[in-house]
Amino acid sequence: MHVLSISSLKGGVGKTTMTLGLASAAMARGLRTLVIDLDPSANASIGLGQTGEFKLSSAEVVKKPKNSVVSGAILASLWAKGQTGILDIMVSQPRIAEANDPNPSFKQLWNLDEALSHLHTEYDLVLIDTPPNLNALSRMAWVASDRVMLVTEPSINSVLAVESGIRAFQEIRKKVNRQVAFFGIVVNRLRPTLAEHQYRMNELEEIYPGQISSITFEEKSALAQAQGAGRSIHSWPGQSAAKLASNFDALLKLVTDSFASDDLRRLEQPNSARDRSKFAHRSREVGNTKSHGRRSADNPLQPKPERIEMVEHLPVSDEFKDRFEQTLRQTMTEKQIRALTQQEENEGKD
Repeated sequence: MHVLSISSLKGGVGKTTMTLGLASAAMARGLRTLVIDLDPSANASIGLGQTGEFKLSSAEVVKKPKNSVVSGAILASLWAKGQTGILDIMVSQPRIAEANDPNPSFKQLWNLDEALSHLHTEYDLVLIDTPPNLNALSRMAWVASDRVMLVTEPSINSVLAVESGIRAFQEIRKKVNRQVAFFGIVVNRLRPTLAEHQYRMNELEEIYPGQISSITFEEKSALAQAQGAGRSIHSWPGQSAAKLASNFDALLKLVTDSFASDDLRRLEQPNSARDRSKFAHRSREVGNTKSHGRRSADNPLQPKPERIEMVEHLPVSDEFKDRFEQTLRQTMTEKQIRALTQQEENEGKD
């Protein structure tokens, strides 16, 4: 069983949508999947067809991670037509906000990991939808995970939230659980025709080289329509939905490939070399955190190399050349503009 947290420190970027999209891809692939909803809004639970009042939920699990509590909080999703074990949901309730302490104890941070120890043979994949903050629930999720994915959108506030998220992740890994590794950053709600979005994409790739997923998600109504109808994106009709489903399939492959690299290292590494905390209840490999300034040979993301095209090489007529060059520069960071200027000067000397 492998565990992935899907997180964002800014609300409204589509974190739950990303969770449900990956759940849809996992179900289509035949993986036994559990979605854990830790968000008080319970949007993942609603999206998977479970609404109302529940005696047991993730709120009780993170407080008392006993086997009976854990099993009682898990229900079959509507997507799986009530068949348990295909795609299940650990439902959330608004009362889980009471457990979202800004200063949790070290022992509390391991509660969700202890809960998952009761399920290690029942699922292939666990997806955790976390709240959009850095309090106890997000930290519990990260401690219990093999990988952490940050979701963002191409806006200034979201870029700043990514920076905060990476710093917080590094602190969790350093001080609490060295086994969790950073998967990368996935950009959602991209509008490629907007200069501001192009600029923020360039900025993200410049600040976090090798950490931005090559799989991006454009803003499409099909996602909201499928989610509103309680349907998986893989079952929603239309070409737009099919393209989105294909993107989620590709992203899931990056995730599973990342897990596979851990499994190979586990076979190669002797037990005595494994660094496991006395609080860790699941048998997981120590992952290598990939800092946002370096590339790793086993990084599952496929970073796009920085490319700066000369304006005159593009098929733009003389009438619109100046306007096009001005628009192009608006999408570029200062570093890219300096590189372009230097390139132009060098070609001028030749």
